[in-house]
Amino acid sequence: MNTQFKNLESLGSDIVYYLKIYCNGISHSISNEALAIKFNMDKRTLRSLITHLIVKHGIPIGSCSRNHSGIYFISNQQDFDIASRELMGRIKKLSRRHKCLRLNWQDWKGEIVKEQLTLSGLGK
Repeated sequence: MNTQFKNLESLGSDIVYYLKIYCNGISHSISNEALAIKFNMDKRTLRSLITHLIVKHGIPIGSCSRNHSGIYFISNQQDFDIASRELMGRIKKLSRRHKCLRLNWQDWKGEIVKEQLTLSGLGK
């Protein structure tokens, strides 16, 4: 196991401990930015590490963008339900976005090909 991975695993354990103690339940959530600063990492790395902790280690970490926006340790059914609804809402929005992109691509791809041919001088 390389050193960088060990450090991330150790950092993941530290984050889980911190969330359990200080961010237990949605009412004690912490913003992504504040948590990233606390653990001296950028927000993208933090999001990846949180995903890893949830997916690979089964840690019950929730996030919410509404009232108590931020990351929190899921400590009861209500916390779980809120985290679940939040994820399902994101999935629906992404699914809608994908559908529109797929449908609109059919209209756009012909125009893009024509434009590329025109720019290359072949479409005259």
